[in-house]
Amino acid sequence: MSLPSLPRAKRITVIAAVAALAGLALSTSAIASTAGTTGAPAARPGTAPAAAAAVVAVAPQAAAAAPAAAKPSGPVSRTVGKGVLDGRSWSVTLTYYPTEPANYPTGPAHRGLVCLNTVVGGQAADPYGDCATVSGPTDSSLSGMYGEHTLPDGASIFVAQPKAAVASATMTFTDGRTTTAKTVTLPGTAFTAYVVPVPAALHMSSLDEYDAQHHVVGHQAL
Repeated sequence: MSLPSLPRAKRITVIAAVAALAGLALSTSAIASTAGTTGAPAARPGTAPAAAAAVVAVAPQAAAAAPAAAKPSGPVSRTVGKGVLDGRSWSVTLTYYPTEPANYPTGPAHRGLVCLNTVVGGQAADPYGDCATVSGPTDSSLSGMYGEHTLPDGASIFVAQPKAAVASATMTFTDGRTTTAKTVTLPGTAFTAYVVPVPAALHMSSLDEYDAQHHVVGHQAL
């Protein structure tokens, strides 16, 4: 699988302390809908087959549909997705800081910062481990960035900061199942993201992105 890499982040193994997961039941409270096909996918060695489950979307805030908002004067944050993967909670939060926080590793500076913070099993990865500096709230340099946070057993959390036109995305797995995620946009900014949890027993095949009218605006093989 070949993905464009985030300029500020390598593929990150999320929370090494999380115990290896044995089998995955996808039971999320936020993302979108998962459509199953007949028959369960073959599980990887040492794992149980993933259970098909409905996934519910976080209320989307597509940039095209949202009313104009004032530029933020302080940090603004939204949950992009959250749920449960094999009994362990997870969440991904998108945050924009108008200026770098005082405890940022390189020290505060007069520039903005956008971060995607992933928490698994109640334990947060480095809150500044997946961040990029930006020139301001309308900086579009992060558009079209993708990455994966891999858990110890091979499950992963796929994150995307798509181009502004993207309102939703559908990931198709090799067994024909699909998961659709809605984008979440920070008010007053150009920063948007979506997330798809990927069970260890499933394998990504392709990703299609759509605008607010459900026209295809992007496709890639995974």
